[in-house]
Amino acid sequence: MLTERDIQVLLCLFRYYVLSRSQIQRLCFSGDQTGRVTRRRLQTLVDQKLIQRTEILVVHPDMPSPGPAYFSSPRGLQVLADYHGDERFLAGTTRPPQVYRLLHWLAVSETHMILDAALALHPHVKCRQFFNEWDVVNPEETEPQRRFRLYLLIHETPRLVCAPDAAFLLEMDGHRKAFYLEQDRNTSGTRQIAASKTKGYSVMAEQALHRKHFPDETIGVFNVLMIAPDERRRDALRKAIRDKPGAELWKFACIGDVLPETFFHEPVFFPCIGEPKPLLKQPQTKLTTVEFV
Repeated sequence: MLTERDIQVLLCLFRYYVLSRSQIQRLCFSGDQTGRVTRRRLQTLVDQKLIQRTEILVVHPDMPSPGPAYFSSPRGLQVLADYHGDERFLAGTTRPPQVYRLLHWLAVSETHMILDAALALHPHVKCRQFFNEWDVVNPEETEPQRRFRLYLLIHETPRLVCAPDAAFLLEMDGHRKAFYLEQDRNTSGTRQIAASKTKGYSVMAEQALHRKHFPDETIGVFNVLMIAPDERRRDALRKAIRDKPGAELWKFACIGDVLPETFFHEPVFFPCIGEPKPLLKQPQTKLTTVEFV
């Protein structure tokens, strides 16, 4: 028999795509100090084919020992659709994460969790939409630019695409601004990243193509948030991108500085050149008056 907490696990996997046991434990089993209850319940859900589990063990920073990761199953999404009376759950992704990118996707999920925790601390900020790379628009399509929401084929010849790790739309005081997420794990050279990533975003900005993802945005410009594993890597990425087209779109931060308490209003995001600034500028005298930086 499914419990409310089981439904919560299914919802979290639908929302975040892939999670480690310890991430699920923090989200759904906060009172489980040893992880024993979490592991036992996850095993039950796997046995019932309500969730899927990777066969590859990974070492994650918040895991004391190697373990698998978990993601949605077709049966689990059907349960969510029936439970909530909402067939939109059936569009959730059930594709296994690629082994060589599994740690990357766990890091993206962690940043998404931090964003959600920041929103809970700052109710005057709303996240109107959040998309990850595998959010599906047309399940029957095979071409990525038609199948996935964020994969943008800008032009065929010469081929130019933009494929963010995630994107979200923040609303404050009636204004909405789009943000794209690039999660770095120091697995590629900074010059390679600068060469492969910046042109797509630059053309997106020139042609306002972000409105294909977020037609309700009101600011007219977007930012690309690059989350790096440490300060040295962050500053190397800033240096590599500062002379590229669209460098002004980028903001850089270390994963250790991006916390629920700091995400919106603390100066933890660096431009390519200059001092760090917060994502949102908020006067001390009036909590609800918020501006984008």
